[in-house]
Order: sequence, then C-alpha cells, then structure tokens
Amino acid sequence: VAVTVADLDGHWHLRADDAICSMPLQALIAALDPPAPHRVREAAAGLRYRDFLTVALVVPEAAGFPDNWIYVHTPGVRVGRVQNYRSWSADLVKPGWTCLGLEYFVCESDELWSLADDVLVKFATNELEQLDLLAPDSVEAGYVVRMPKAYPVYDQHYKRNVEVIRAWLAQAVPNLHPVGRNGMHRYNNQDHSMLTAMLAVDNVLDGARHDLWAVNVDHDYHEQHTVGDHSGGRAAPTVTLPAVPR
Repeated sequence: VAVTVADLDGHWHLRADDAICSMPLQALIAALDPPAPHRVREAAAGLRYRDFLTVALVVPEAAGFPDNWIYVHTPGVRVGRVQNYRSWSADLVKPGWTCLGLEYFVCESDELWSLADDVLVKFATNELEQLDLLAPDSVEAGYVVRMPKAYPVYDQHYKRNVEVIRAWLAQAVPNLHPVGRNGMHRYNNQDHSMLTAMLAVDNVLDGARHDLWAVNVDHDYHEQHTVGDHSGGRAAPTVTLPAVPR
C-alpha cells in the first residue's frame, strides 16, 4: 500500500505493508489511485451522511445538570441534545466551571452550518435561555466544532453499497483495513469503533483472523438489555485479545 500525505508544504509518500483506515468509506474509494472500478465508485458515491455541529458554552458549574446529556424535544428550538462535560469527567473542565455542548444534527448545506462562530454561540445561548436551562449572562466563552460526515445514513441502498465496496477491497486491496464508524459506514459507538481498530492491529501484527465486520452485530445492546428481547442492537462480541508485552 502506498499512502500519499498532503500538508502545507506539498505531498509526500509512504509505503507500508498494511494500512488501517478510518476515513469515510466514500472518501477512501474516491482517493484510490488507480481508481476503483466504476461500480465500486458508484456504490461509494451512493453512501450518504449526516453532519454534526457542537456549540460548547463555558458556564459556572452550578449552571450544569447532573446528567451526562439530555435530549431536547421542545418545539421552536434547533438543538437536539445538550452534553454536560463535567458530568463525564471533572478533568475535562476547570474547577468551578463546566461546559455545556449543544448538539445540532445538520447537513453541510444547511444555513446553520455556515453561520459565523460568534453568531452560533449567541444562537445557542439564546436557545438554552428559551429552554430555561441557562441565564445568558453566565456564559464565559463559547466555541464551535463542526464535524462533517459524523453519522453514516442507513438508507435503503447503504447495505448493498457497502457490500460492493467491502467485497472489492477484500479482493483487490486485502492489506487495506477499514475501521471505525466512518471507515466501515457503520453506526458504531466509540467503544465498538476502537475495538475494530484494535482487532485490525491484532490481525496485522499477529496474523489473527478477526472479522472486523462482525463487531457490533449481536442482538443485545450493552447499554440496556431486557431478558428475552432480541429485537436488535449494537453490542460488540466478546473477544479475547493477547496480552500486551511489557
């Protein structure tokens, strides 16, 4: 596998026996040289994504809430979820303060995506005030993070498109290993995404034969389980990894 890396000074090339790739599957196929066959490029172009916008507001700790996150269903606001990062870990914020992350599920073509950062900070502050979650004068600072292609879209064609790409990669570029949510176009949680990367490393270094595509296909979801409920979920299989040499 030859990898071309572009930086501010130009391009440079790396050669490797194997490559582990977490870039969006659509972008991976588009970047290959020589190009993939037309049917494979067509399948990649058919993959769709939902983009993600977070407005992080730094506020006093007392302005937070005890939950890790809350979902918002109130009509008239655009925010879909609010994270309280201090509830995840106090080490994420400075003492006496927390950070509320307002999450907006958008597309890059949406007007919200294109607004200036200071406008988005004011917009998000007003929405929290409208929800009675925050007094606007308690915001010390605000930051905006835009994440394109955060969510792979599961439409009626995605399975067929992914299978076309997956089968061709396995035959034509077997030493290229897609991993993670974007790399596999799989709506995996962070732990499942990390597991695919760990198993890929195990396959490359130790010759293991883990099926990365089998991660997160069990019926039981690890966050919640009801006895006798096999309606579907996203749980990762139990896999024993070799001990890491010290």
